[in-house]
Amino acid sequence: MFDASLKLLLRRLGLLLALYMLLRIVFYAFNYHAFTEAGVGETILAFLHGLRFDVAAIFAVNSVFILLSLLPAGNTLHPRYQRMLKWVFLLSNAPFIALALVDVEFFKFIGRRSSNEIVAITEDIAGQLGQLISYYWYLPLGFALLLYGLAKVYPKAPAQPKPQPNVWVRSLRLLVVAAFVVLGIRGGLQLKPLRPSHAFVLDSAALGHVSLNSPFTFIKGVGQTKLEEKHYFGTDEELLAALQFNPQQYAAPKSAPKKDNVVIIILESFAAEYVGALNQGQGYTPFLDSLAAQGVLFENAFANGRKSIESLPSILAGVPSLMQDPFITSPYQANKLYGLGTLLQQAGYRTAMFHGAANGSMGFSDFSRRAGVQEYYGLDEYPDELRSRDFDGQWGIFDAPYLQYVSRKLTEFEQPFMATLFTLSSHQPYTIPDKYKGRFPKGELEIHESIGYADQALREFFATAAKQPWYSNTLFILTADHTQKSINPAYQNELGHYRVPLLLFHPGKDLGNINEEKIAQHADIPATVVDYLNLPTSKLLPFGHSLLDTASTGQAIFFNGNAYLLVQPEVVTELQADDEVRFYTFSDLAPAPAPAPAAAQKLKAQLQYFRNGMVNNRLYFWED
Repeated sequence: MFDASLKLLLRRLGLLLALYMLLRIVFYAFNYHAFTEAGVGETILAFLHGLRFDVAAIFAVNSVFILLSLLPAGNTLHPRYQRMLKWVFLLSNAPFIALALVDVEFFKFIGRRSSNEIVAITEDIAGQLGQLISYYWYLPLGFALLLYGLAKVYPKAPAQPKPQPNVWVRSLRLLVVAAFVVLGIRGGLQLKPLRPSHAFVLDSAALGHVSLNSPFTFIKGVGQTKLEEKHYFGTDEELLAALQFNPQQYAAPKSAPKKDNVVIIILESFAAEYVGALNQGQGYTPFLDSLAAQGVLFENAFANGRKSIESLPSILAGVPSLMQDPFITSPYQANKLYGLGTLLQQAGYRTAMFHGAANGSMGFSDFSRRAGVQEYYGLDEYPDELRSRDFDGQWGIFDAPYLQYVSRKLTEFEQPFMATLFTLSSHQPYTIPDKYKGRFPKGELEIHESIGYADQALREFFATAAKQPWYSNTLFILTADHTQKSINPAYQNELGHYRVPLLLFHPGKDLGNINEEKIAQHADIPATVVDYLNLPTSKLLPFGHSLLDTASTGQAIFFNGNAYLLVQPEVVTELQADDEVRFYTFSDLAPAPAPAPAAAQKLKAQLQYFRNGMVNNRLYFWED
């Protein structure tokens, strides 16, 4: 049965297995800082454990190639047929080799291997393909070299092969191989097929990303259209009790509604690590630091996701990113949703969003409408006569001129208004205008100079805004969409990957005695605005809490691709995919003894609420 065709196939698949291990080594080397807490022994085990996922991916990607290699009829060793097989081999594997190389850098941004989510940003990637290739030139070069090398070392058929077995033996051989292929794709004989969560079995959970490979996670992401419901709690009443959530909390405010404007500024990639006010003055944001001294800067603030596309649902609707797909591109994007724009519209506000990138980028324009934002100002709306001068050549309008444009537009708005502003200059490739070059510290990371420029653009925006009639009657909320590259070991851990600044500032009012050390998160912003403005509503979700609540110590929730984490000052609770619960200290993420059951119950309640609410479109079930 082990004739020349089968031996040749095994050699070719073995070559792919070696290539996948090489790609894993490259991935580990480029992202070494994310795995420094793991010991050498554990790291070696992670590499070996990865072979299981490699086999599954290789069999899945090459199933057609395997079938064609072992057809039970015809001369499969004929030179012309072998040339055709070589092309099938190269064309089948090339896209997945490319994906694995892309993840070498993309992992730094999202903190996990790519899934089918990458399809959602295809248009953005296509629009930036030129600059991405020039910036990450070593990735396409590496891809070309790997593909060339793969073609050169591709095992060739023997020049004078022995006669092939008869059709019945070859048919039997194909059936046996097919059974092994199915077993390999399943990952073994266990009850459940192999899935990404099976990679996270070592004490250092981050090593699960080393064990995985990008082709496997991408394939597993295809066709995932429905979350699995959870039933930790039997009734809605039990669920609300475990959540410690009262939907009617803001239904009847004690004071009359305010008519202050609200401006939410989302700073691209402004990780907490870059902010001087959060690092004993060591940072690249002198203006943001000065603003923090006049407002309330939360020392322990977190994003609810790792990507720009995940930030808007949290910030504008209180929906954290608790699934593999971003909400904006998920099957649940059309679910009933009451965004902050909707709530403020009902209170007589004009609502708008500003983003200087191409209209449609990241799905922001569509989602902002879903969140009740009436007007969207993107690259298309920027004045034609200024566009060519102020365009950064890559993504959109440079921050400094764009923020000045926003300030002028807001002056045209009738008050009260709510505006959301998303900056972009501190996005890769971190381009800044020529006239600003040399003015900001280069720092240790290439993003640092652009952070300084974006901070200066923010300074100029506030200088202009301070002269406008709406300024003194405006609550400003400043945060970042997500973290970015890290150089500080203090931020190179599970919580550090989500730490962002979150600042409340009102030039005309004292915001009161707010605990700046409380846990804060993006999903708190809708409740904070509703609380501050005294808006009557019962349409807030239970994930966020008002940052003005002096009795609350706060919380943050996020999904790291494998487990769910609930961050509270007394304990960090982790819920694994198999429902195992672990506890860690907040200060250093050391294993902690199990606290009172409330922490685990609250995390399970939030997960059940999110999943079942999404699946059944009942995020606001008390309205039924």
